[in-house]
Amino acid sequence: MDGILGVEEVLFFVPNVQGAKQWFIDLLGENPYFDNENYCAFYLANSTVGIHPSDDKVSSGVAGQVTYWRVSDIKESIKHFKSHDCSLFRGPIFGVDKVWICQLIDPFGNVWGLVEK
Repeated sequence: MDGILGVEEVLFFVPNVQGAKQWFIDLLGENPYFDNENYCAFYLANSTVGIHPSDDKVSSGVAGQVTYWRVSDIKESIKHFKSHDCSLFRGPIFGVDKVWICQLIDPFGNVWGLVEK
């Protein structure tokens, strides 16, 4: 896929964007660069994290695809997510590809993948 340049945005669906915004600010440690009643966007590791209202087409929660964020220390990252009311969903495990991975569920039911390489 010669035309794929990287991850542009990971969109998280929540029941109420403005109600969830403060949680994302606390977790990510920064304010959104775009803030609207129905969409907020944050910068994270050269990508955008967007929050959007869940609806009939896309609900909050685990739905199949998982974006993995590269972290320098998976144990410390897990502690950080847990301090923001996330819970472990899978792992941490040492994968067959020789990396540590885990998945956490945020308070809105969305999954966050972490990988330590």
